Amino acid sequence: MTTHRPPNCGPAWFRGANRLLDGAAGLFQTAAELLLTVMLVINFANIVLRNTGQPSLLWVSPWTLVLMVWAVFLGFFVMYRRHLDIVLGLVIDRLGPFGRRMARVLTALAGLAFTLILLAETPQILARQRGTMELIGLTRYWLSLPLLASAAMLTLHFLTDLIGVLAGWADDDAPGSEEAAQW
Repeated sequence: MTTHRPPNCGPAWFRGANRLLDGAAGLFQTAAELLLTVMLVINFANIVLRNTGQPSLLWVSPWTLVLMVWAVFLGFFVMYRRHLDIVLGLVIDRLGPFGRRMARVLTALAGLAFTLILLAETPQILARQRGTMELIGLTRYWLSLPLLASAAMLTLHFLTDLIGVLAGWADDDAPGSEEAAQW
């Protein structure tokens, strides 16, 4: 788990919030990896059964889709928290320290706007997702819960990042591609 914040910058509450968010990112990553493992196991079992003349497990395909949606939604938070999102490095690198700082501020503000709108719409999102998914037995709103969890964590991430950048407690440098290779 790599972070791009100096370890001893900012007050104790700020460092604690970052440790909490880093820990949550680790949990979200572990959950996404477990979901991918389950998808691999159930699909492998289905392939083995079909190739040995047994009937196919009809529930594997819909569960694979649900687990993939959950893994992707959980991964949103991990990607942003670890600065693995797509950036225009060619442009950002030429802005200098002040420009990079302003780009981070604008990114945090845009991220906050998006996640806060998404969270404000949560009651309507859940109300619209009625009915049970076939062969799974879960109500459709279960598909949105990992997205809403990621949105809540991203809200905290963007808020702490914005505070850290404006207060001078955050590292200005964007991570390089070596971080993507580690993850």
